[in-house]
Amino acid sequence: MNTQETRTLGRALWRLVRFARPHARRILLGLAANAGARFFDLLPMIVVGRVVDTVSTALRDGQTLAATDFLWAGLLVLGTFAGLAVFQSVSDYTLDSAAQKIRHDLRVELYTHVQRLDVSYFESRQTGDIMAVLAGDVDNLERFFSDTSTSIVRLFITFTGIYGILFWLDWHLALLLFAPMPIAIWAVRFFATRVSPQYRKARKAVGEINSILENNLQGMHVIQAYSAQDHQTGRIRQRSEEYRDAAVRAALERSRFVPLLYGVAGMGYALLIGVGGWMTFSGIGPSVGDFTTFVLLAMRLILPLFVFGMLINQIQQSEASALRITEIFDTAPTVRDEAAAAPLQGALERVEVRDMCFAYPDRGKVLCGIDLTLERGRVLGVVGPTGAGKSSLAKLMLRYYDPMGGEILVNGRPLASVPLDSWRGRIGYVSQEAYLFHGTVAENIRLGSPSATDDDVRRAARLAGAAEFIEALPDGYGTLVGDRGMKLSGGQRQRISLARAILRDPEFLILDEATASVDTRTEEVIQNNLKELRGDRITLAIAHRLSTVRQCDEIVVIVDGVIVERGTHAELVGAGGVYAGLWQVQSGE
Repeated sequence: MNTQETRTLGRALWRLVRFARPHARRILLGLAANAGARFFDLLPMIVVGRVVDTVSTALRDGQTLAATDFLWAGLLVLGTFAGLAVFQSVSDYTLDSAAQKIRHDLRVELYTHVQRLDVSYFESRQTGDIMAVLAGDVDNLERFFSDTSTSIVRLFITFTGIYGILFWLDWHLALLLFAPMPIAIWAVRFFATRVSPQYRKARKAVGEINSILENNLQGMHVIQAYSAQDHQTGRIRQRSEEYRDAAVRAALERSRFVPLLYGVAGMGYALLIGVGGWMTFSGIGPSVGDFTTFVLLAMRLILPLFVFGMLINQIQQSEASALRITEIFDTAPTVRDEAAAAPLQGALERVEVRDMCFAYPDRGKVLCGIDLTLERGRVLGVVGPTGAGKSSLAKLMLRYYDPMGGEILVNGRPLASVPLDSWRGRIGYVSQEAYLFHGTVAENIRLGSPSATDDDVRRAARLAGAAEFIEALPDGYGTLVGDRGMKLSGGQRQRISLARAILRDPEFLILDEATASVDTRTEEVIQNNLKELRGDRITLAIAHRLSTVRQCDEIVVIVDGVIVERGTHAELVGAGGVYAGLWQVQSGE
């Protein structure tokens, strides 16, 4: 990994430190308590040195020591352990609770940002990979803020505290212990640059594994129907092998790093015992008690060296997760509110489409030269063969995308000048692929209208032709529909989705193949019920089945992204064009 990549990773992790700022007081309290705990942790070693000096002086001078002469040392050591317990407990609680709050804030803000991204982002990126970031990578950052950062502080305080005491006791011996440090710094840098790419590969592999697993679990009935189990197992095996290999290579780099740390610790300790022991015996070094304190504190320096190696490992994992998180934060929606955007005033009376053209990224034009007028109280039908661009028109009305050319006007204003939430709050949308969330039937109907009453929910279900089958379910409106509504049939899901749109009482109702999955009798019931709603709203009905749009005030026919015909049902059948041909095929007339 080059220097630029290292800096990028470091910046990614540093940028997320902003989530810690609202909890700065709690973190500072935890760090102060941690410093107090380290003080009480090191104090017994100084006491031991003083006891050794007391004993050695008494032996040298032929003095007799009573038990009370050591009582102070025992009480002081007991006090240090009590202080260590209190301060460590306060530190652990405050820092752990701060880390949990940071994780909560990070996950909520990240999810909120994801919700603002364009629909095209989710169409081009696997859901499982996004889930791996929202769940796994955020959890990695929580471990960084709770365990890794705490350990870094503890390590820093321990090192500075020990070296401070050692320099106070005898700076010559302290310099001996410090001599191998440049080697340790080089080893840490070498390890960090070698292991980081492996963690990035591992995190990427985790996202890909999650994506495949999510897709496969949702489509297990298709896998089994086509006896594709072996093929899908092979896909999982391949991604799992990528993760395994990256993790093994990271473990190999760690295994090379550990001997370097042993070597650095051994060199420092050998210098202390060899040179320090000679200096103490010769009388030119510290006293026996101070040398004893030196030896004990030096032993405490060895463990932090190995902890430091583990911390570098954790930091590299955290940096890899931070990079994936910041990549999402750095993704900006292309469809967003203009600086001067202002909500519409009054009722929605008219939507106009003028010479509109549109193409998806890296594809040819889907719509070209579209001119439409939708008015309050009228229903506009849009028909055409599969792939003609009908659903793309619905997405443009919802402003999932902005047109490449032309414009959409609402009450005479450009659609882009209306805030997204304000505009979509006026729309009820039923897509051709009805999506239900895990929860009850009532919860799914209330999705866009959480404060709706039970009576309102039942009325919406009746108008959508769903009341009869819902009431026949085991728990009625309280029946769980399962993930993506898989416990229900396609037609049942579609009717619940329609009830969801009706409950919102929208000013602009967009029906994209809203009854494609229901039988003709149910469709007729729904069409008759929807007549109750048409007077107070604009309705756009997109359909492949022409019986759905037969009663529309105007029908436009789109072929290959271009409007080729428009008129009423009778006019279009009489014209003998594309619509008449489709009607003849579907009706048998």
